[in-house]
Amino acid sequence: MDYVLHVMVMVSLYAILASSFNLLIGYAGLFALSHAAFFGVGAYTTAILAATYGVPFPLPLIAGVLVTAGLGVLIALPALRIGGDYLVIVTLALQVIVTTVLLNWTSMTGGTDGIRAIPRIHLFGVALDSPGRFLPMAVFAAAVCYAIAWRLGASPFGRALKAMRENEAAVQSIGKNVVAMKLSVFAIAAALASVAGALYAHYVTFVSAESFTVELTIYLLAMVIVGGTGNLAGSLVGAIVLAVLPELLKFIDMPPDIADKIRQMMYGLLLIVMLRLRPQGLLPESASASHFDAPPERPPVATAMRGAALEGKGLTRRFGGIVALSDVDITIPPGRITGLIGPNGAGKTTAFNLLTGFLQPDEGEVSYRGNSLKGLKPHQIVRAGVARSFQDLKLFTGLSVLENVLVALPDQRGDSLLQVYFLPWRVRRQERENLARAMAILEFVGLGERAGDPAADLSYAEEKLLVVARLLATGAEALLFDEPLSGLAPNALAKVLPTFRRLAESGRTLCIIEHNLDVIRELCSQVVFLDEGRKLAEGTPEQLMHDPELSRRYFR
Repeated sequence: MDYVLHVMVMVSLYAILASSFNLLIGYAGLFALSHAAFFGVGAYTTAILAATYGVPFPLPLIAGVLVTAGLGVLIALPALRIGGDYLVIVTLALQVIVTTVLLNWTSMTGGTDGIRAIPRIHLFGVALDSPGRFLPMAVFAAAVCYAIAWRLGASPFGRALKAMRENEAAVQSIGKNVVAMKLSVFAIAAALASVAGALYAHYVTFVSAESFTVELTIYLLAMVIVGGTGNLAGSLVGAIVLAVLPELLKFIDMPPDIADKIRQMMYGLLLIVMLRLRPQGLLPESASASHFDAPPERPPVATAMRGAALEGKGLTRRFGGIVALSDVDITIPPGRITGLIGPNGAGKTTAFNLLTGFLQPDEGEVSYRGNSLKGLKPHQIVRAGVARSFQDLKLFTGLSVLENVLVALPDQRGDSLLQVYFLPWRVRRQERENLARAMAILEFVGLGERAGDPAADLSYAEEKLLVVARLLATGAEALLFDEPLSGLAPNALAKVLPTFRRLAESGRTLCIIEHNLDVIRELCSQVVFLDEGRKLAEGTPEQLMHDPELSRRYFR
């Protein structure tokens, strides 16, 4: 019986590790192979304080959580600038560094001998000195850690994490602070893993660096993948399957000399079969938006305040020896649609990048409503009132249509972890209000009936409309669209063009990059012509199209 209870204790600890790892891998899309290091630092911090200094429980656990959360923030720093394969390499290196420190800091960690005689946990005068006595503690800790992870994942912050996983630039373009999000999710995932480490140290009463190597991280990764990334319930299933399955295989009678090897082969084959049949995991992530019991109110989109223009003065940007933009002045007035045209490579997208903070000008300055935007990050510029789209759309295809709009709404209480955990009722109340706001925006662009559908299922014209809706949700009054109508058939254009006209009539400041001259003629009241990084002309569409030099360069 103790054997079964021991397996259940280990399943509980693995459940903590797998669910916290899923926050990084499945929700935030941060493929970091350092989770065993968090587990190990939590275990060693607890072991050192409890065994060496006699600090009573739960103080070593709390200290381990704080130390490991700090380590998580340090490991997150490389993720601020790199991702993908590079993040894997960097975090793998950090995992190796932690293991090496544990093995060689002999005076503190015991080196290869580890730390022994870690005291058992005593609760209410009872020593948790057997699997049966320890199991309730392990299950309780797993439930609490799962609730913490679930609360994060189900909140607007979790929704923003999934959007960041899809595309970081797009998340910045809707006003989210990617740096703060990465630091926060690393710290929380590390802290939760530390809880498992502290309990493990008290349970086995011995820790060794050999228990916290990269092989353990791979094992945890398998749990997340088998269970289903982006689904915390899948992490529990993955932990149960991968922890229990090897134990079940031990009951198959085999010749002693080859039993272990055959069981390993059977274990591997069963995993391959599971992943072959369910490549998305046993419990895959689903794009789920909140639904209303009754149709929401559909208030009109608020009229924007008329005010000063978005201006770029003397904008210059070089890439090595290439001058992408040279001394360009752009003024985008409110209440009208300004067109930015020119041949490919003229510097149009570079101008957008400079106006929205994705690039900083080598010379010149950007201002909005008379306030300088110099030095502001993209998400800060969105909050100041200027937002942009991208030529390749950058929709969050793993989210629903409604969630694509919800995630862009500004000033969400659920973006603050303090409010997520300590003021959840306020978050829920505002979330209901935000659902109505998001639905109103979708109705405005004509996508109300597609609210619950995955964004990946939209037609190309509907994707264009969702880009407009997402940008509108930011609350920004200056909206810059990079080729928002390219590739649309005439019948689709007829549906989309009125949306842009209504936005201009609301008093917003609009600028579009567009190659379709019919669209420019129909929508724009003024046009800026760029070529080879310079502004060659500015005026009405008719004036520019009748200019002989511009006709020779571009219009013919």
